[in-house]
Amino acid sequence: MTKKNEPLSARLTRMQMSRYERERRQRQIIILGSLVLAVIVVVLIAAALVDMFVIQPQRAVASIGDRTINIQQLQKRMRYDQAQLRGRFNQLQQQVVQLQQSNDPSAAFLQQFYQQQLQQIVLQSSAEQIAQNALSTLIDDSLIRQEATRRGITVTPEEVTEELERSFGLYRKTLTPFPTYTPVTPDTPIPTATGEVTATAAAGVTPTVTPEPTVVLPTATPRLQPTSITEGDFQLLLQNTLTEYQPLGITEQDLRDLIASNLYRERLQEAFAQETPKIAPHYKFDYVRFNTLEEAQKAADRLARRELTFTALISQTNAITQPAPIGSGASLDWTSRPSVQNQFGMDIADQLATAPLGTPTPVITSAFGSFYILLPLGREDRSLSESELQSEQRRAFDDWLSGARENAALVKRLIDPITVIPQAVRDAARNFLAQYGGG
Repeated sequence: MTKKNEPLSARLTRMQMSRYERERRQRQIIILGSLVLAVIVVVLIAAALVDMFVIQPQRAVASIGDRTINIQQLQKRMRYDQAQLRGRFNQLQQQVVQLQQSNDPSAAFLQQFYQQQLQQIVLQSSAEQIAQNALSTLIDDSLIRQEATRRGITVTPEEVTEELERSFGLYRKTLTPFPTYTPVTPDTPIPTATGEVTATAAAGVTPTVTPEPTVVLPTATPRLQPTSITEGDFQLLLQNTLTEYQPLGITEQDLRDLIASNLYRERLQEAFAQETPKIAPHYKFDYVRFNTLEEAQKAADRLARRELTFTALISQTNAITQPAPIGSGASLDWTSRPSVQNQFGMDIADQLATAPLGTPTPVITSAFGSFYILLPLGREDRSLSESELQSEQRRAFDDWLSGARENAALVKRLIDPITVIPQAVRDAARNFLAQYGGG
């Protein structure tokens, strides 16, 4: 309580001091609150940036066994695939222009072929298609690496480096020369295929064989070996390539990973090729194909009643042109099981493997919707032709990869790739399709 005799000025000073203290405390509270708010904002922004640039890119898009594919890997692959498509498109366009300016009579066919390739690229260039294909490629690469590891197949960093250098034209190892061919002069005369007999045979004289003239094969011109570039040229080309890839986020390590994936694929394909049997069942048979079940059953009944032979049925079938309830017939010499499966389907191949020889089979409905009657004539194991063997080797690898892709316990797609397409990929795809008529 103030004293009665206290001066008014003293009482006012104490009031002013009290007010000053309140205002100072208020300012402190405001400043402290502002600092706290600023810290909270900074923390939230930092958390958002960490989530955007660190956490989100590491989110798994798919898992393949014990490995995962994250968003960052997928988006990088999208950008790379889009650049590759655009590069192929530009190359083909240049070739089409050159063909249009050429007077070569065969240019029209090549031009049509290239135009079809251009259309295929356009169909693959939508952002959604790029996203789906990119994820499928990464899944395949992971499956191939895991299978290669299981089989003990490896790719060393040195092999990747060698392949990288070779892709630019740098060959450090001495190349094995291509074989050359020397002239061949037979030591003894070669008789003709028929053995031309002289007229003295009629007189009881031992016939002689007129020899072929001595054959001398010309020396084959050896193919030229590729010329190696220098180390300096290689480094310059590599740096230029990396500079072009830099806007896509592709580093030298990414480039090396791409090469390693290709090497793993090649070596796993070679492993499957080595395991592919070179001998397969072969069948000799006649067949008639029908377009309707009714006509097929009529023919089967006539064969059962011995009203006509199978040869006559083939002749009658091939003579019918209009209308066409009957397709065609033929006699096939020894044909491999893979070829039969490709041409007629699995059901036909199975019948040829088990049906009695020399007896027409019942009507068989093929997987392609036609109806067949077969006459098995023989079956035995024979060697596959070179082209058939190569086809079977490719099919063995493709069948394994297709089965692995469809293994739900092994491959799990966790995020739709379309939802994580980078905006730059969307914009580039939209502009490309608008320019080249893709919609």
